[in-house]
Amino acid sequence: MQTTTTQKTLLYKILTVAGLCLALLVMLSSVTDIIYERSSTKEKVEQDISESWSGPQKLSGPVLIVPYQVKEMKTERIEGKNGFENIQTEILINREKYFLPIILNVKSDITTEERYRGIYKVPVYLSKTHMNGQFDLSELASGPNITWKAPYLVLGVSDIRGIKRSVEAQLNGEPYPFQAGTQTTKIYQGLHAPLLVDILKNGVIDFEIKLDLNGLKSFSILPVGKYTKVEFSSTWPSPSFQGRYLPKNYDVSENGFNATWETSYFATNMKQLFEDCFTASSCQKFQDNGFGVTLHQGVDVYAQANRSTKYAILFIGLTFVVFFLFEVLKDLRIHAIQYGLVGVALVLFYLLLMSLSEHIAFVWAYLIASLACIGLLSFYVTFVLKSIARGLVFGSMISGLYGALFLLIQAEDYALLLGAGFLFAVLAFIMVLTRHVDWAQMGQKADAVKERGVVS
Repeated sequence: MQTTTTQKTLLYKILTVAGLCLALLVMLSSVTDIIYERSSTKEKVEQDISESWSGPQKLSGPVLIVPYQVKEMKTERIEGKNGFENIQTEILINREKYFLPIILNVKSDITTEERYRGIYKVPVYLSKTHMNGQFDLSELASGPNITWKAPYLVLGVSDIRGIKRSVEAQLNGEPYPFQAGTQTTKIYQGLHAPLLVDILKNGVIDFEIKLDLNGLKSFSILPVGKYTKVEFSSTWPSPSFQGRYLPKNYDVSENGFNATWETSYFATNMKQLFEDCFTASSCQKFQDNGFGVTLHQGVDVYAQANRSTKYAILFIGLTFVVFFLFEVLKDLRIHAIQYGLVGVALVLFYLLLMSLSEHIAFVWAYLIASLACIGLLSFYVTFVLKSIARGLVFGSMISGLYGALFLLIQAEDYALLLGAGFLFAVLAFIMVLTRHVDWAQMGQKADAVKERGVVS
């Protein structure tokens, strides 16, 4: 009979706590939806600012394109009076030859500012870019069957709305203004500068381009030169270097950053990717072979808040375990409603954390939200457990859980290791603490409490 009572008591408690956990998961899913909604609102703000300012920028080129005509003889077999005859006809075929720089140097000074829309802010920038280098035209063939036409210089700009003033190129010391459009389907957006055909006689073309460009969040370069050197400098304190190649040298401080890349055809395979783009219509690999910088805004508060909710059920479960230990070790009875109120406070912590982190640093938001919940729970549990000392012990345990949760959120690379070690330590603590508990007698104690008129 005692065994049956014990089993019913334990089963009732387990089912009650499990049901509360499911109900709290429903509440938690609503909090998660709010986090996603706020994150989506921020992305929409970025899109709105991008439409009125400019989007992320990528520079492709410059590329020298030389149209030409080739005379070829076409042979046709025609049936005449005397039988079949081979008739040769001269035809003209229009083609284009493409040249990448043998040397490309790029220097960009990136001036940043933040644009606000409500509580959201987005980093924008103005880049002052200076490009110079050289084209080698030694591959230009000559002969009576080839006629070279006036070439043009193409510079790809991913978002041409960022160009706020006229741009010109200096080629062999002569100015050539850029015009809108690229005149080629392979580089979708950008500029082109029509050149004189006489420039081809030099064999080598030295170029220089100065470009002021507005952009949003990121700025990148396609290293099209046989040898490419790129230098970025900015006052932005938290850059994130992106792309296929990391900087050769960089220096980051609270006053800004400087970064230098150096690449060659051997590392980038850019010449082959470029030829594939213009001959086989496969340009994606060519466009993806760049590098640059993203103006990182430090901690993404929505990503951090979302990560914290992934540990919520574990956090709630461990808190309920602490409650259950007080029941077992101190012969107390805690009602399901009291379990539920504590669980609701734990769920509201995540909503409080997200709302605070939108206005202050995430660390301070976490500290304030956790202290608020620890204070509330310690005060409430003091009366539930009928002891200030027990309330302080409970508050200390909850403080330890919040501290562990913060470490798990911050340590992305070691989150699994820390989480596994923490759970093992908690299990060991519970096993040591309850090693003398006679679980078979719990039913008798419950009956004794009922006889004294205490409602469990």
